[in-house]
Amino acid sequence: MPSDRPDDLPPATRVPRCARTELGYDVPQVDEFLAAVHAALECGPEAAVRPGTLTSTQVRAAVFAGTRGGYRPAAVDELLDEAEDALAAAERARFLRERGPRAWQEHLDALTRSLRHRLDRPRTRRFRHPSRARALGYSAAHVDVLCERLEARLGGTGPLEPAEVRRAVFPPAHGERGYEEHQVDAFLDRAVQLLLALR
Repeated sequence: MPSDRPDDLPPATRVPRCARTELGYDVPQVDEFLAAVHAALECGPEAAVRPGTLTSTQVRAAVFAGTRGGYRPAAVDELLDEAEDALAAAERARFLRERGPRAWQEHLDALTRSLRHRLDRPRTRRFRHPSRARALGYSAAHVDVLCERLEARLGGTGPLEPAEVRRAVFPPAHGERGYEEHQVDAFLDRAVQLLLALR
């Protein structure tokens, strides 16, 4: 039977567990990370950021080991999505207060240029293909579909939410039909960063 975290934890950070035979996120790892998230969220945009405080980028990159009977991944992911959104908003407000709207616009422009460098390339040629013919990568066709949705969002002709990019999953593909995974992942990370900044 699934169970909640102990009652002495803040209600916003209680996460349901998987059944004992189901694979979930490692409980101690998630507990430690959520405590750091909670501390980061307490630093509003008006407060000075303490050294070591988590950033929205670090929340987005969080990875946990799998363990049976662990926390339900979907529930943890939902909490982290909300935390990333809140931290990104605080970071934007802090940036605007400290450096002003012009510097913020320059930051947005630089992010947009870095994405368009890839988006403007032809289909199936936006990213490197796996270096070995039999090596697996992400399906280029599926990655290109997401790239075109991102291009439409930046052009104001279509919707795309950060959560859709965060949760994007691509079928595997070999050789020329695939894209190198690390390069695509780095691009998608910047895409989420920009979509959050544009809110």
